[in-house]
Amino acid sequence: MHAQIEKDIRDSMNTGKEQPGSRARELKNLRALLVELPKTEIHLHLEALATVDTIWELMKKHGIKYDDVANKDDLRSKFNVTSLDEFIDLYLNIIQNNFRADEDVEYLLGDARDYLVRNNIVYAEIFFAPSKFVENGLDFKKMIEILDAGAKKILEADGREIKFIIDVSRGFGVENAFRNLDATIANPAENVIGIGLGGAEAVGPAKDYKDVFTKARKHGLHVVAHAGEVIGPESIWDALTVLKAERIGHGISAIQDDKLVDHLAETMVPLEVCPTSNLFTQKYVKTLEEHPIRAFFDRGLNVTLNTDDPTIFGIDLVDEYMSLANKGFFSPAEIVQLVKNNLFATFLSQERKEELWQESQAIMQGYADKLPL
Repeated sequence: MHAQIEKDIRDSMNTGKEQPGSRARELKNLRALLVELPKTEIHLHLEALATVDTIWELMKKHGIKYDDVANKDDLRSKFNVTSLDEFIDLYLNIIQNNFRADEDVEYLLGDARDYLVRNNIVYAEIFFAPSKFVENGLDFKKMIEILDAGAKKILEADGREIKFIIDVSRGFGVENAFRNLDATIANPAENVIGIGLGGAEAVGPAKDYKDVFTKARKHGLHVVAHAGEVIGPESIWDALTVLKAERIGHGISAIQDDKLVDHLAETMVPLEVCPTSNLFTQKYVKTLEEHPIRAFFDRGLNVTLNTDDPTIFGIDLVDEYMSLANKGFFSPAEIVQLVKNNLFATFLSQERKEELWQESQAIMQGYADKLPL
C-alpha cells in the first residue's frame, strides 16, 4: 500500500497517545463512544469483506493454485496491494475467482458478520456483485437464497441487519446489467432491496444505464450509483439526472463544480464518502488533507462515511471516523453528526431510524462530561 495511505491508516488507529493530555483523553473517549454507538454503513462490498483465511480455505477446497502463492503468507501479501492494477487483480482473479460453488457465498456471510460485530454496526447495506460468480458457474437464484437466509440468521442471532444491493457493474456492460436486474426481479428476496451501478466509470458512462435504472425503479427497487470517484462532475450529474440515483457512491469530483455542490446541498442526496478508498485510487486526492469531505460538510452536503473495501484496505469503520478526528478535521460533535447522517441515509424506515438515533442519544448522555457533544 502507498506509504502515505499506510501513514493515514496508522494515524486513524492512534487513540491520541502522542497528543497533549486533554487532547489524548478526548480522542480516547471519542473512540470509546464510536465503539459503543450502534452504527450503520451504506457503501460496503461483500466480496471485499473476504478474509485471507476464507480465500485460503476456498483455494484448498477447489484445488486452485497460483504460481506465486505457495502458502497463506504468500496469499496475505497479495492483500497488501500497492496499485490499482494489483487491487483489480486481487479482487477479480483471486477473491472472486475462488468462489466456485453456490454454498461458497456462506463464507462471505461469516466474514460480513465478523466485520459488523467488530465495528458494532447494527445495519448495513452491502453491495453484492454476482457477475463473476455466475461466470464461475454459480447459480444466481441459489446465491440470493443463501444470502437472504444468512442475513435472516444473523439478524436472529445477533440483532444485526444486512440488506443487499445487487451490483450491475459497468465492467460487464449494459446487457449483463439487464441480466442481473432481471434475475433480481425474478428472484425477490426480503433482504435484497436494490441495484447499484459499480465498476470502472471510464468504461461505462452512467447515462448508458438509464433503461436499467428505469426498469429497476418501476419494480420498486432502490437505485444507487458509484459516480465521481475517478471521473469528473459530469458522471455525478448523469447519475442524478439520468439514473435518478437515490445516493451517490464517492462523489468526490463534485468539488470541481460549484453548481453541482449547490445542487447536492439543496437536494440533500447522500454522498457515500470513502476516504481511505479515495486515497488508494490516487485519482483526485493523495493525502487526507486534500480530501473534499470537510468542504462538503461545511457547504451543507449530506455526507456519510464508509469503508468501501475494508479487508483489502485494512480499515475498519471506527478507524475511518477516527482518522478524521485524529487529523483534527472534525470535532467530536461533527463526527457524531456523520454517524447520524449515515443512519438517516439508509433505506430503513423512518421509525427505525428514529429508534436507533434515540438509542445513540442515550449512549451519548454517558459521555456528556467527557466529550464536547
